[in-house]
Amino acid sequence: MMPTPGDVVRLTKSASPQFGKPLILRVTKTEGRRSSVYGWAWIEGYVLDNSGNAITKRSVFVNLEGIAPQAPVRLRHANI
Repeated sequence: MMPTPGDVVRLTKSASPQFGKPLILRVTKTEGRRSSVYGWAWIEGYVLDNSGNAITKRSVFVNLEGIAPQAPVRLRHANI
């Protein structure tokens, strides 16, 4: 799966060995040029916490077959 900007994806060990603990990423950019490693690509985005808030920006090299779509996290709003 080649994600597009705005997609929310779950990255696990299937996407790269670096993700021993799954990572939820809101994609902001995918690298347009071809990777020298077939089936792998650079993607950029914001790591999301359990509430759906962006906590840090990351650029990661991933196996595209290991990317799983993630249902968007619903933000809870305080009643004011």
